[in-house]
Amino acid sequence: MMNELVPDPFQFIDVILLSGRLGHIRNDEQRTALVAAVAEACDAPSFLHAIELRGISASTRLHRFAGEVLSALTHYRATYPRLLGLGSGAEPVLDNLRVPALVEPLLTRPQVDTFTRTYWWFAGNHHAVFISPRKGRCIGAYATDSKDNASVIARLDAYLSFLAANRDARVRARFDGFPQAMVVAVLQRAFNA
Repeated sequence: MMNELVPDPFQFIDVILLSGRLGHIRNDEQRTALVAAVAEACDAPSFLHAIELRGISASTRLHRFAGEVLSALTHYRATYPRLLGLGSGAEPVLDNLRVPALVEPLLTRPQVDTFTRTYWWFAGNHHAVFISPRKGRCIGAYATDSKDNASVIARLDAYLSFLAANRDARVRARFDGFPQAMVVAVLQRAFNA
């Protein structure tokens, strides 16, 4: 009975993941509106109201789908577990082709490119030797570090924070508005970290 009062931290993220995967998000403005609404929402009605305030009217297909998912979240999780990253915890997070695809619905088009490049550079740095696009053959900076999923995701989180606060304004600009906390949360849930 007490469990019903505790909000599900992933309910709004799952709406974005499913909306993106099933083609309900039409452009980056809608995606950005959904990501911003997550920070303000504490329950389903407040989430729907927050996306309305950001220009997604109640008459749109996206708004109606968000309402459907929030009202039947258990059904949608059971129907689309792979799209939500559920049940893949035994896989390693390193060199996993699913990582960029899993978080793609949370990101705008430029952010997808930035994250994909960042992830593969980061994953390559966990090998003794890897090929860097700019430097060629390199020694992996994280080659001797632990490769369990929790450690890797924690290092990725720290690296994304480093890039977001980088002294180079061009690097910082690429991570402006990047939903890092959501990306890390989705990866932690998907890979049982």
